[in-house]
Amino acid sequence: MYIHARRRSISFSGRTVTIKAAVKGLNNKKHTFTVEKISGITNIPPTAFKPGRLVFDVKGASKAVVEDVPLYADKVDMNTFTYGGMDSKHVKELEAAIRKAMSG
Repeated sequence: MYIHARRRSISFSGRTVTIKAAVKGLNNKKHTFTVEKISGITNIPPTAFKPGRLVFDVKGASKAVVEDVPLYADKVDMNTFTYGGMDSKHVKELEAAIRKAMSG
């Protein structure tokens, strides 16, 4: 599964999750982790004024906020995927698939 929203993208291969964030310059930041390292997932739905957030609790991962993001990108850590209302359905499906992989 792959979702691109708000200058971030998330992909799930069945065992690994990769979050990419746009940063100023030529390269993007990337964080890849396996489902075994995830200790929890929080999905905060979007509102009219704030984007939704899919937040992963990943053992040993940095909580440092990505500061050098381009204009209109969200300043959050690399364990967080931000999304708009149009992507809510896809994010719920992705979350369900990741939770299923975590339990099985």
